[in-house]
Amino acid sequence: MKPERKLKLKESLKVRFSKKGKNLFRMFLNKTLVLLLFAIFLTSCQKNSSSPIKQQILRTCLASDISSLDPRKGVDMATQGVVRMLFAGLVYLDENLVPKLDLANSYRVSDDFKTYTFYLKECCWSDGSPITAEDFEQTWKAALTPAYSSGNTNLFHFIKNGRKACLGSVSIDLFGVRALDDKTLVIELEKPNPHFLNILTNSIFSPVHKSLRYDRIDFKHLISSGPFQLKKYLLQNQITLDKNPYYWDAANVHLDQLDYFIIKDQGTALLMFEKGEIEFLGDPFIKISSDAIPDLQAKGLIHSVQGAGTQWLFFNTKKFPYNNANIRKALSMAIDRQKILVDVMHYDHSSPPLGLIPKILKKEKWHPWFNDNDVKGARECFAKGLKELGITAQEFPAITIDYATNILWSKVLQAIQRMWIENLGIHVNNVGTDSAIFLQKLATHEFDIARMGWLMQYDDAVNLLEIFKYKNMKPNYTGWENSDYIQHADAMMLSSEKEKWDHIEAAEKIFFDEMPSIPLMDTLILYLEQPYVKGINVNYLMQIDFRRASIER
Repeated sequence: MKPERKLKLKESLKVRFSKKGKNLFRMFLNKTLVLLLFAIFLTSCQKNSSSPIKQQILRTCLASDISSLDPRKGVDMATQGVVRMLFAGLVYLDENLVPKLDLANSYRVSDDFKTYTFYLKECCWSDGSPITAEDFEQTWKAALTPAYSSGNTNLFHFIKNGRKACLGSVSIDLFGVRALDDKTLVIELEKPNPHFLNILTNSIFSPVHKSLRYDRIDFKHLISSGPFQLKKYLLQNQITLDKNPYYWDAANVHLDQLDYFIIKDQGTALLMFEKGEIEFLGDPFIKISSDAIPDLQAKGLIHSVQGAGTQWLFFNTKKFPYNNANIRKALSMAIDRQKILVDVMHYDHSSPPLGLIPKILKKEKWHPWFNDNDVKGARECFAKGLKELGITAQEFPAITIDYATNILWSKVLQAIQRMWIENLGIHVNNVGTDSAIFLQKLATHEFDIARMGWLMQYDDAVNLLEIFKYKNMKPNYTGWENSDYIQHADAMMLSSEKEKWDHIEAAEKIFFDEMPSIPLMDTLILYLEQPYVKGINVNYLMQIDFRRASIER
């Protein structure tokens, strides 16, 4: 073949191949495009066929704004319920009321149970900075200054020189807590105590970040250490928390957000629950309307937990005529508690608390120390008291009962008012005020009788005796103190179980011989939760924990 012909054939083949290649490429491109579009279509269909992942948001109601975001200050259970989700401590109580390590990684106890040494986890504040043993030491020392006085400060008395430092009789430097290094905290106790872990579960032992330790809590820049962090705070309106990514156990916190709506009206709150606008309603945040309880019970919707505490009427024993034990006994015996429980509270299965320690704690050892609705006995004691005071019934001053404004307690106190007027012929006034004003009256002893509820601060019946140990220490607003009572309360820490209850029995006898306070009713915890909510823990200390809660629709 001639060279010219070879060249023409080569060029011809090249042109044909080029055209064929282009056609093949176009076919490949078209097929690829069709497959790609089909894949996009399928993906789109799959997305449309399944609902998007929703945030885990749990909503609840508060009857009023919380008293403080500082874990050292808040005493009421609603405040503690919010604060406990923001601030972690060395330990916390699990669903079985067993102390579990929180910010602490491990600990050891001396043989005499007087020194506890804690080793911290590699844990952080919500701003990512490390939590140190120094944070604990300085927070606790600051809590003993007058500026941070609260009803839970008495818990620091277990620590060496805690009570003396609180009274100012020794330097705060002698308080028995010290940081050995960033991760080691040593706590020396005043007396041996094998149950100190239970005491440490109270939120007053949570550390506060150095930026907030000595000043007012900054709502906009709150640095916390717990499962959640503050996202938004609208005073008297709403508190919103979101998950704290720096919490050491964040992987096991299921909720993305917690909303606390401040709803003062019980009926409105119940309607919100019925419409599915909130997931949890009830103690410790807001009382369920007593009028609604029978219907909710009939429908099987209400959950109840017998609380380890008592609702009281505290006497101001420093004030005439409440400085007389027989007058105090008369007022106590003239109350028909059973009638109040059934007619006002609608608690059909409750019985009156006629002792210092509730039945749920004392169990088979429980017995009444006086009779409920003992009108005859009340009149006899009243006559004795008048004679001892040197006055007549006509000269007996009008009684004022102070309380923090609450619809339910207004009804209860109105019932007591009628009973005292009918049974003893005395004049009674009930005065409801804002919580802050009420607490100020308690602190300054500007009251006759005050309505006060109190639950155990930690899981031990001994704690309920500590309320009335020292007349100049909160939460004993009665002004009453008895040295024999104190000895029995102190002797219980290292006693055997039998000896412990013998001391409790002896202390109760002293208490009811003098009756510095009137027990009204045991605490009953009532709440509602939506069926799709799981993992909320409410215990008999009225501690509510959302760290394991989840929404499962």
